[in-house]
Amino acid sequence: MDMLIIDRDSTERLGIEWFIKSNQLPIKQVYHAETIQQANVLLTKKQPEIVVIELEILSRDKMKAFTRNILRFSKTIISVTAEPLFERALQSIELQSSSLLVKPFNLNLLKKALIEATKIDHRQLPDSMRISRNQEIYHSLFIKTALIDPIKPFFLLFQPEVNELNNNLHQWLLEIKLPFEKEIYPLSSMVVCLAYPHETDGLEFIKLEAYKMLDWWEESFHSNINIAIHDSHINNDNLQQAYITAKNALNMKFYKGFKQLFHTSDLPVFQSIDPFLTTSEQRFWMESLEKGDIEKIKEYLYQSFNKSYENYPDPELVRIQLTSILAQIRRFIKNYKLTKTVEIETEYHRMFDIILNSPILYSIVQELILFCIKVINNSRIQKEKRDFSYLERSLFYIENNFSDPDLCLEDLADYLEISPNYLSYLLSSARHPFKKMVNEMRVKDATRLLIETDEPIQKISSIAGFKDPNYFSRIFKKYMNSTPNEYRKQK
Repeated sequence: MDMLIIDRDSTERLGIEWFIKSNQLPIKQVYHAETIQQANVLLTKKQPEIVVIELEILSRDKMKAFTRNILRFSKTIISVTAEPLFERALQSIELQSSSLLVKPFNLNLLKKALIEATKIDHRQLPDSMRISRNQEIYHSLFIKTALIDPIKPFFLLFQPEVNELNNNLHQWLLEIKLPFEKEIYPLSSMVVCLAYPHETDGLEFIKLEAYKMLDWWEESFHSNINIAIHDSHINNDNLQQAYITAKNALNMKFYKGFKQLFHTSDLPVFQSIDPFLTTSEQRFWMESLEKGDIEKIKEYLYQSFNKSYENYPDPELVRIQLTSILAQIRRFIKNYKLTKTVEIETEYHRMFDIILNSPILYSIVQELILFCIKVINNSRIQKEKRDFSYLERSLFYIENNFSDPDLCLEDLADYLEISPNYLSYLLSSARHPFKKMVNEMRVKDATRLLIETDEPIQKISSIAGFKDPNYFSRIFKKYMNSTPNEYRKQK
């Protein structure tokens, strides 16, 4: 077995060669290359089974051609980098590397990567029987059909924290040595493992090995995985059910995060919730944003989402609930004309994507808090410049104060720091006179109280902000075409 080391630093190349010899690894010949041109020549002539490559040596324009060459002549690739960046991880994936090591090397990780590389069976043995088995397993995963042979393995489903590492996860599972026979089947974002332990080894033995794999993966890839285990042997006729149950168990990552082992027997039944904000919650959000009260916002989010659940709500409904909150933030953004601010618009769309797609709830909550801070800070700048919508801020103020029977135009003008006459002109020009807006909101609240409560009409009139019950009835009929009593009976 031969190896090619591609690195611009000769001391690094010699150091790796010395490490191989001092650890007596089964590598006969080590070739050196300090440029891509030298590497291509050696790949073609020597066809080394293992290649260690410094990722920084690869420019983007040479990446595709070199990848084809290296995959054609070599079977195992170990990538090394001095830059622990996402871009380098992507390069490593494109090269289908078995390992990605960061300089200066952790000698234990280097040794582990080299040992695993030398253990791989590099022979290419086409096996028609194996292809047939693959087809049978995949068919049974997605369609309820029995397998030909009466198998009874344990079913494990692996999911990487970073979807782009799924190919690495598949290769890693094929290569690692485990104290049981296994079959590995990659899916688009997960990997299935059928485990066949000895007859004396049961579920607890499989769990113990699974916990070890959580640590091994983190050590090798500086990332995490989740594993779901079907808690009993699966028969040849229920492979699909085991897959569905394990996949549902992995949904708990939304609440638990990664580096978790989920058991299908502990799978909770997700509860249904009303994901939309109540009127009082909508007011809370607009008031807290207006006041810049980030501590109240944090308290609300932590109490609502970062808590211990007895019954877990459906993650998709929680996402809808979070989009309802984002809708209130969007309304506040428009109030202060922040849609014209490129940074805020970009962050808003990014936040929307995070809510829909981020796998972990507490990460979404943290991003939402940071977004609120950014929005509040930008709104303060707009306040200082007085660049905001007077109508929207008037609506906000009235929404939060219409129940005050003494609410008047002067109060609103003081809040907006403009003269009452100028404010009256602005609102009338927008066809939203002050008195009309107040009455509309009071009537709207009264209709809610008439439907949801059994309170007498006079009390509802007072709660809604009307001083005179007769005036309330007259205004109510003007807007609703019926008296309060008639409206309650109709509903």
